[in-house]
Amino acid sequence: MALVGNLKDLKLTNIVQLNCMEKNQALFTVEHQKKVGKIYFAEGNIVHAEYAGHEGDEAVYKILQIKEGPFKVENNVPPPKRTINTPWSNVLMEGLRLIDEAKEAKGDALSKFSKELKNINGVNGVLIGNSFGEILMEESIANGKRTSAAMAFVLRKIEKIGRASKSGTFKIGFIAGKNDKKIVSKWSEDVVKLIVDPKMSSDTVEQALERIKQQNP
Repeated sequence: MALVGNLKDLKLTNIVQLNCMEKNQALFTVEHQKKVGKIYFAEGNIVHAEYAGHEGDEAVYKILQIKEGPFKVENNVPPPKRTINTPWSNVLMEGLRLIDEAKEAKGDALSKFSKELKNINGVNGVLIGNSFGEILMEESIANGKRTSAAMAFVLRKIEKIGRASKSGTFKIGFIAGKNDKKIVSKWSEDVVKLIVDPKMSSDTVEQALERIKQQNP
């Protein structure tokens, strides 16, 4: 019987450790953003992996970055070939090291991006969150955790509607309130929310935001 679940509930590192220590011959598959990652286990090691055009160790490193997505582990599935000869523990350690380095670099980029947004004349608050609703950077935002989760949820729904209706991808949204104006946009895979003066021109904000995005790809 196959093991099924979601990576938000069971970490991939635990799945790898279990299958390698038990010396299972198995196939792990995970779906993320319409892409499928595969890791094959045999003889107490990871012997092959593939994801988004990558194979071998590089594919494992990419799959390790996936935090959420439906997965399945099927036993007695032979690998189609062998592309990994490194011990599984070394593959995991290297993959986690690369993730830590990427987080540090992204933290620096987020800090720079957030400061440039806050310096836009008329911007009173900045919140940047990921697609899971986690806060990555926050300045002068009330109820940031709730706001970030709501932004991520709404954006996923909008993007789903956009794909279904073939009307294109979400670029920027404006919400006008009594005391302020909220701007919601995307930066790479993350979600950006700005609180601006209600008298501020939407075109001015959009132009400034797009300029800063281009400077921080």
